[in-house]
Amino acid sequence: MTHKATEMSAGDQAVGRSRRLRTAFAALGMLPVLILLAAGFQIMNPRFLTETNLLIVTQQSSINIVLAAGMTFVILTGGIDLSVGSILAASAMVAVMVSLVPEWGMLGVPAAILVGLGFGVINGLLVAYIKLPPFIVTLGSLTAVR
Repeated sequence: MTHKATEMSAGDQAVGRSRRLRTAFAALGMLPVLILLAAGFQIMNPRFLTETNLLIVTQQSSINIVLAAGMTFVILTGGIDLSVGSILAASAMVAVMVSLVPEWGMLGVPAAILVGLGFGVINGLLVAYIKLPPFIVTLGSLTAVR
């Protein structure tokens, strides 16, 4: 075999490198970007990666994390739900209203769950059994709940 046959051209090396980067990105997802962002914020502010700050960030993002997990399943099944934010706000409003009544104070969270469940069941029935498009159903729910 000649020396030229075993060498890779610069173009072939670039294609191989590009393929490896795509494979690594598909396997790791956004984790390297998250690590770089955390390192950058830590450099700008040494208190960023402290236990207290990470606890605060986790508490502040917990509602969005739960909503994002649910929306992941909706999107993976080919649907869309535009009413998530409005239903979240309605559930939170019910929780606060119920908790302000002294005799019902501890029923705020179950009431909020029931409100969210109720809207979810209505949306689900309209999409699954009446065969309305999810976009239209959830857009209507978004408008109605607001």
